Amino acid sequence: VHRARLRAPPGHVRRGGAIVVLLAVLTVACDPGASPVVETGSSAGEPSISPRPATLPTWTGTIVTRSTHRLYVGGTCSTDWKTTLSFTVESKTAAGTGVALLTSKGSPCPFPVAQIQIRRFELAVTGEVRAGMLVLRMRDVRHTPSAGADDLGGFRSTTLSSPVRLKVSGDVLRDRLTLRAPDKDRGGFTSVNVIDLRCKGC
Repeated sequence: VHRARLRAPPGHVRRGGAIVVLLAVLTVACDPGASPVVETGSSAGEPSISPRPATLPTWTGTIVTRSTHRLYVGGTCSTDWKTTLSFTVESKTAAGTGVALLTSKGSPCPFPVAQIQIRRFELAVTGEVRAGMLVLRMRDVRHTPSAGADDLGGFRSTTLSSPVRLKVSGDVLRDRLTLRAPDKDRGGFTSVNVIDLRCKGC
């Protein structure tokens, strides 16, 4: 009795089967309804990397301020400040932050006062560039001490309450600016501000 032996298919048959399997795989890959195929490698399979956006022009620097509150009765109170600023300009709009620190010592007034003097302001900086001028506004976000405190000089009522207008020319901005504001019928506020700002990326 001779038993039939299973013979291995010829080499061309094996190759033909592999081709059929490969075509089936390619058909699935090309089918719009099939699952997406993630490719790897150094050619077209690598993900494209978008270039980083250009760095925005960034202004940093200081404003050194001597401020006074002149009273019709009693005398003049004064406070000195150093403000550090950092802000960017995008589409002619400025936005950033700042910190103002009291640098003068002792009582701001030549007479006894019960009110506490503010020693530090945290600021929000906004503004815009128009017609070659940089117009900045510094807003009091938080100050220390907080409860029952005020600026007894003129810093808060002038530098932090008025637009600061500066002529822009190049990447260095230096100026000396005097700001004034009335105190109703009690006197007036004045501040002299020495500004030194530099731009990176302008």
